[in-house]
Amino acid sequence: MAFKDATRKGKFELTFPVRLVSDVKKSQEWFRDVLKCNDISGWGHATREGMGIILLQAASPEDIRPNTVPKKHSDYPTEWDGPDYGWDSLIYVKWENLDYIVEEVRSNGGKIAIEPFEYSHGGHTYKKAHISDLDGYNMVLSARRLQTDEQMNHDQESIFKKTYQVRLVSDLKKSMEWYSNVLGCDEVNNWGYARRGEMEVILQQAVSPHDVRPNALSAKIKGIPNTWEGPDEPWDTFVHTPWEDVALIVDEVRGKGGTIGMEPTESSEDGWDFVNAQILDPDGYSIILGGMRRSNIS
Repeated sequence: MAFKDATRKGKFELTFPVRLVSDVKKSQEWFRDVLKCNDISGWGHATREGMGIILLQAASPEDIRPNTVPKKHSDYPTEWDGPDYGWDSLIYVKWENLDYIVEEVRSNGGKIAIEPFEYSHGGHTYKKAHISDLDGYNMVLSARRLQTDEQMNHDQESIFKKTYQVRLVSDLKKSMEWYSNVLGCDEVNNWGYARRGEMEVILQQAVSPHDVRPNALSAKIKGIPNTWEGPDEPWDTFVHTPWEDVALIVDEVRGKGGTIGMEPTESSEDGWDFVNAQILDPDGYSIILGGMRRSNIS
């Protein structure tokens, strides 16, 4: 007889931020042609090394809501008090590559909303630049080096090292506690960073409750071959999860007082079985757990 390991935590695997856009087809073309994503799928994915996103069709223009500038505060580990501009995604790149990527995006017809700029705190110098997509979402290129480092000449490459979803919250302290104690994140720190497995988000304090804006339910896409219609509930973050771990994580979060927006629900399409569940954080952001397997597997 097999016994269930009560101490095992379910796995958070490959994770995608979800973005509502005004025109999925045009956004996919932009991510392909301007940002050079090499995997554009009928499931809404746009990916390249170090970055992946799911694009869903907004039901209304009012549902397209890029993040505003967060509230300044003094609780960061250094003298920095927060960004001066809104962030939707933070993309880490190498120092020597940032300007190169900016010029590549510009030459591809992309909009550089904020040109590269530098600032220092905590013994490091940071360089950032903002790329704005067709709907005004800000993808922030970010690099850092020690203030004592000298400029080095390296071969320049267009490589994204890692991308973080950025989330405005109504109470940063309470959200950090929730991600640590309820969602069971492996790491939560005073930079607002929260990670469980491969899910990584940056939490920022909103200036106003009106700036806390979880995604609305997306529109259904009908009649386009090889294109998914879209989900039946709002999505903010999609987390790939082993099939058997979806219910395990739901029970774990429920047992810690978390809100389950949707119990594990199964469906089938194109030879695959799917099981999804929805966890809601304190501000109503929707974390979707998704498992999949080939059909007819018992």
